[in-house]
Amino acid sequence: MSGPEPGLFLTGFPAHLPETELVKFRVRLFALLSDVVGRHRPGPFTLTTGFGTPDDLRPGPAPEAEPEPRAVEFTAVEPLYTFDQLVLPEVTVDRLLDCVSLVEVAPLVFGTWNLRSIEPNPSTAVNFRGPPGTGKTMAAHALAHRLGRRILSCRLSDLESKYHGEGPKNLAALFATAGEQNAVLFVDEAESLLSRRFAQPQQAAESAINSMRTELLMALDSFEGLVIFASNLPHSYDAAVESRLLHVDFALPDLPARLRIWRTHLPGALPLHEDVSVDELADVPEVSGRDIKTAVILAAVGTARRHEKAVSREALLTALEQQRAATPETEESQDGRLSEQARESVAAQLRARLPRPNGDTPVMEPHGDSAAAKPHSEEVG
Repeated sequence: MSGPEPGLFLTGFPAHLPETELVKFRVRLFALLSDVVGRHRPGPFTLTTGFGTPDDLRPGPAPEAEPEPRAVEFTAVEPLYTFDQLVLPEVTVDRLLDCVSLVEVAPLVFGTWNLRSIEPNPSTAVNFRGPPGTGKTMAAHALAHRLGRRILSCRLSDLESKYHGEGPKNLAALFATAGEQNAVLFVDEAESLLSRRFAQPQQAAESAINSMRTELLMALDSFEGLVIFASNLPHSYDAAVESRLLHVDFALPDLPARLRIWRTHLPGALPLHEDVSVDELADVPEVSGRDIKTAVILAAVGTARRHEKAVSREALLTALEQQRAATPETEESQDGRLSEQARESVAAQLRARLPRPNGDTPVMEPHGDSAAAKPHSEEVG
């Protein structure tokens, strides 16, 4: 059934109409209105005009509200490392496998066996703690690969904001995105986030951190999946956070681990001088996997820059010494990092391995990790 025929009615005037026409229209309109109002004395009313029907002016259904944009956008990526690439002590590997198992058996334990009745939102929150360069980030990627999931990584600095109240929103958005993408969540540099809350915050920054820690507790309680935090040093964690965490300790590699790391980081295509001995390189103690990787890269770059044909023993040891010297010194040693005295000992051992000005190669002295270490040549690759 067709509607009423369109007619002329009043509404707001288009802005582009000539002003003279509008003036004439208003004069005549106001004269008519004044006559009608004077004769009939109606109550207050509103008059509109236009061409069509009054139904055309009726508002349609309200548009759906747009979801509130997230303060920070996060995206999960494919893991960069596999579990087979990890070079860690057996006890650490076993602990990581336990974390994997907790996620893998969740459907059986919380679904079939109905432990969801006592834990509605089962999640696994893990804290990787240990010195820098000991494989925490690599292990997080390896766990995600083992579970067949993508990984969503961020640092605490990605969550903080100069605007008050944005930090907790960013944290909530991070957990929401990880849940939507079924990704392993990895939060690096998490020391401040996991530490104790300020009892009486004195500054806005302290209040912001407290708000983020409160949001973290709520997010952990509602998130289903694997959350991995990474911290370089043991801290006094907030008691409420501590009760929700499983800790995995990472330490500097021992001699067998250093051997594997050196061999892994000296690929067959890399030209090595005949004086390079992997056993000798691995005999240098108190270095991390990252130190070894960086030393190999620096030595290779320097060799290429000098147009030399092969990476030498001296280039590798020099790069390793420079890398250790660049690491910030600390007096603490109980947390797994070198004390100043131990760092000087390592530097002395590295210098002892480098050729002397007269060209002689010093004889290596036995020490901690390898009491029977002797210099010899070994071609690698």
